[in-house]
Amino acid sequence: MKTINLILAPLLLLADVDLGEINVNASQEPESMDFLIQKESFMPHAPMQKQITSKEALLIPGTNGDPIKALKSFAGVVSTNNDEGSEIYIHGSKPRETTFSVNHLPLGYVFHVGGLHSVIAPEATAQIDAYLGGFDTTYESMGAVVDITPKFPEGSNKGRVHVGMYDSDFAYDAKLGEDTALFISGRRSYFDLIASKVLDELDKDEKDETKKTTFTLFPQYYDANLILSHNVGNHTFSLEAIMAQDQMKLNSTMNKTKDPVANGKINSKYGFTTLGARWNYSGDNFESMTLLSHMKTKENTELFDADYFVKTSNNVSTLYHETTFEVDKHKPLVGFEVSQINAPLKAHITKPPSSDDFDTLVTDQEVVDIDKTFKAKTYTGFVQDIWDITPSDHFRYGVRAWNTDFQKFGSGIDPRVAYVHDFSDTLTASVALGQYSQLPEITYAIDGFGNPLIDTFESSNHYTFNVTKKFADKSSLVIEPYYKTFKDLAISDEVNEYESVGKGEAYGVDVTYRKKVDKFDIIAAYTFVKAKRQLNTNSSKKYRFEGDIPHTLQVNASYKLDNDWRVSSLFKFNSGKPYTPIVGKEKADYNGQAYNRPLYGTPYSKRMPSSYDLDIQIGKTFNYSNSSLEVAFELMNVNALFKQNIDSYRYNDDYERDGEYEQMGFLPAFHLTYRF
Repeated sequence: MKTINLILAPLLLLADVDLGEINVNASQEPESMDFLIQKESFMPHAPMQKQITSKEALLIPGTNGDPIKALKSFAGVVSTNNDEGSEIYIHGSKPRETTFSVNHLPLGYVFHVGGLHSVIAPEATAQIDAYLGGFDTTYESMGAVVDITPKFPEGSNKGRVHVGMYDSDFAYDAKLGEDTALFISGRRSYFDLIASKVLDELDKDEKDETKKTTFTLFPQYYDANLILSHNVGNHTFSLEAIMAQDQMKLNSTMNKTKDPVANGKINSKYGFTTLGARWNYSGDNFESMTLLSHMKTKENTELFDADYFVKTSNNVSTLYHETTFEVDKHKPLVGFEVSQINAPLKAHITKPPSSDDFDTLVTDQEVVDIDKTFKAKTYTGFVQDIWDITPSDHFRYGVRAWNTDFQKFGSGIDPRVAYVHDFSDTLTASVALGQYSQLPEITYAIDGFGNPLIDTFESSNHYTFNVTKKFADKSSLVIEPYYKTFKDLAISDEVNEYESVGKGEAYGVDVTYRKKVDKFDIIAAYTFVKAKRQLNTNSSKKYRFEGDIPHTLQVNASYKLDNDWRVSSLFKFNSGKPYTPIVGKEKADYNGQAYNRPLYGTPYSKRMPSSYDLDIQIGKTFNYSNSSLEVAFELMNVNALFKQNIDSYRYNDDYERDGEYEQMGFLPAFHLTYRF
């Protein structure tokens, strides 16, 4: 099953502290690859499958030299603001309901602090596959899956050195033998070295200069990737490693009156190391992959003058295997996954609020002490078949079943089907249905934080559709309606903390239009979504939540000029995110200190103003005999030079609105990339 992530407890707490605004079975292809690789379980033209090559992704403005960040440009993927670190919501699913992996190799986290970069090197990325719903049985997730296809080294003896405004990195592909190659890369941010010279206070109260937020250690991060591959005939063996670490320290007195406990230090250091050994086999009618991996995640967080802390260390060992055959008109696939988790947790902290709570005060929460190691073994099996019924009709059907000894969650089974009909070479229609399950938020189900009697997997039923039309003028139109239901969600309960009785639903449509004319390429993506969920057991009524962003429109245009110049732009419109209004206050006391507790109105009944964003990228490549130099300038959030987007409203100690917090402002970036 999906990793039991116990490092979220301090992050859930921090999310509700008002500190102001804190800004594959893939072949080995050359570096210039610009075509898509189809995994063995892939079914062409099935619904909700978004794919983009690393080369194409890097041309999208706002990616800051990171192809994985192009994910946010897909129809169906929305975020609550333009902050690089903002989380993504896919078709009414919360961020934790989207799974990320590198061809089934697990990741501790995907983006570094602040979201400026992912933990994967661009040269180690062949393409990004996003399955937003109705996906096959090889994946486990209740909402969506983002699977990164790795690019294996060729032994080209070529490398890259990149210098950016916020970090630098290197990568090299070395030939170690006739059939052996090594890829290695590393990245280090230096924002912490620069910002400390120009930035003193992160936030302050203009009316009370004793209330402020300052960094004592500016955010810093590093990562390293390694792939060692060896080919023997139709066999490819690889050893893979991904390492990352993030750290920051700050001190805040912004809440000394409003939330007396939530003041003082906030120090966080976290990271992970994933090691994998992979075997790929490719024959005439037989494909197979086996992956043995171990992931270790660590987090050490210290909070406030109350000396709250959380120390975690997750160890996850996994054996994954899949085999695909080609038998006449059938393409059966069988596979299994076995995982073992050992997760010690030591904490002295308040109970983390539910993700559906609105700005819960830390001072009001019960303090708990936990010193326990959580263990679990999970056995998963999956089978499916892609049946070419006729040259125009294709049917995928299969099931995913599992058993876990974690507490009393036990066993389950998810059936999934998909059907594609090709009306012609230029017109296809498809539908995919299925059930998708995963564990609830672990802090909701363990003793001390939640209800250990919860023994039910959360699940969602997906009903997804696709119509794709290709036109003679090199343009295409993709329309994808969907409907999802959610059940057995772990929601707040006044007696038992949480109960698995919540329900929800989401529906909408994604529309993508693309047109190429000579050197000009334009992609317009529109997303409509309506999502509601039950918030607690006090009422069966469903409310919209933060991820209910009804309208998102993105227009990405690029043009290749003469002499290897290129220019591109990305315009984005978002409906405002919902929020719960404060309608009053009540008096409260903490150790003799009086403070006000906010009173809230109807949950998520108000909406922030809509936002507009514009990113521009200009670049040129200078080619030499055996090397090249790429120069690129990115202007992110250009709109902020004229009008800032509003992120949230600010309230004084009496909970009277007295200002606004703005989204991320204008952010320039430059990239110098030397390839040799």
